[in-house]
Amino acid sequence: MMHLKDFEDSPTLEKSAYDMVEKDLQERLYILFSEASKQKYATILILEGWAGSGKGDLLKSVTTRLDPRKLRVYSLENAEAKTKTHHFLYEYWNRLPLYGENAIFDGSWYSRVSYEKQEKLINKDEYKDAFKSILNFEETLHNDRYIILKYFLNISSKEQKKRFKKASEEGKKWMVSESDWKQFENYDSYERLFEEYLNKTDTEICPWNIVSAKNKYYCRISVMESVIRILEEKLELDSRQMLLVLKSQEQQQAI
Repeated sequence: MMHLKDFEDSPTLEKSAYDMVEKDLQERLYILFSEASKQKYATILILEGWAGSGKGDLLKSVTTRLDPRKLRVYSLENAEAKTKTHHFLYEYWNRLPLYGENAIFDGSWYSRVSYEKQEKLINKDEYKDAFKSILNFEETLHNDRYIILKYFLNISSKEQKKRFKKASEEGKKWMVSESDWKQFENYDSYERLFEEYLNKTDTEICPWNIVSAKNKYYCRISVMESVIRILEEKLELDSRQMLLVLKSQEQQQAI
């Protein structure tokens, strides 16, 4: 059983330490995503987590060196004002990457069992059925040529409030929406919903990776290293060794 309070604290990592490893991690991500494309795998990176947890900054770090021709990033809005004309997975099916391409979802089909449930936009039966749909959906993709990477960025209520206030003080109120403040005001309720879907959809084939986002540099390194580890195992590659070879070749050409 996963509890989010177990993932509130993290080591303190300074920017200087992060800068020392960032480029190498980004290059290894480039190598691995390129190899996944060559092997005709489609990669899906799901970023979930609290408002203010730094998903946007993490996205920049992860995608800096990826091939934009083979990457699509989706930041799908909550379903608050949408007219329901299709099954809730329809908009995600339509955005699945082709074999050999990649997609990142900043917010995903899990809004069905968090935001929509919290806002009472779905009833109990729809909520229950959503879990079945999600598990079947992910299993179908996994059994095809899709690699699904699921990350939840966690921060405490105290940290969330601190970040919202900082944005306001720095004249960046646009960064914090009314729904973000509403999430903070209902933090305990959202935490229960998040924990429920994390535990119900943490499967052997599509496990969740919960990362403390209290320290943004630790969070970025943790996610990048995790993605690298998973892709290396799936693709049976050593990206560190491949990067060393590339650097050696570059040095020889420079002589």
